[in-house]
Amino acid sequence: MLRHLCVFFFSFVFICYAQETKLSQSEIEELKSNVSATAQKSKTIVNSFTQLKHIDFLSNDIESSGDLYFKAPNIIKWSYTKPYDYSVIFKDKKLYINDSGKKSDVNLASNKVFKKLNDLIAKSVSGDMLDENQFSMNFYKNTLGYIAKLSPNDPTLQKMFNQIILTFDIEVFLVSQVKLVESSGDYTLINFKNKSVNQPISDAVFAH
Repeated sequence: MLRHLCVFFFSFVFICYAQETKLSQSEIEELKSNVSATAQKSKTIVNSFTQLKHIDFLSNDIESSGDLYFKAPNIIKWSYTKPYDYSVIFKDKKLYINDSGKKSDVNLASNKVFKKLNDLIAKSVSGDMLDENQFSMNFYKNTLGYIAKLSPNDPTLQKMFNQIILTFDIEVFLVSQVKLVESSGDYTLINFKNKSVNQPISDAVFAH
């Protein structure tokens, strides 16, 4: 089930081949400060997204799209509309799944793996996950923005992902792209667009 869910979380629609320049220590500290300040101010975020899942043994990548809703500190809804209707909501220490009308839920409080996944998603959406206690990090920049390449230190996260790559918008310091790389080399890419920040989100959006 976990692998099935991971297919539906995060990362870009295209791979960036732009040349990367490693940040200096002073640039890293400035980036962290800007990202943290932006994350703290972002009480709600709404994005549309396109997602690509690459699995080596498949001849074609799996493409999907939909909308993402985030309300601080950790209420999240991923609503997939193409190629099928599917949504997941992280709310009130539970994960609610709606697969074309077939509903189920998972208690996050009793499942450490899903709890860590919830925390990871919430922090990656807002950008507030540049924690050296949880990740070994390297920072770069290119024409698209700032790039943080994170290698999990946590054993549970290591089982799910070999590396997490975040791209931050160069002007507003919110996450615009995420790439989740598994130990097998398979990866998920999601590109966020049409971002709306600190606009009211109806409670009905997170109904389950």
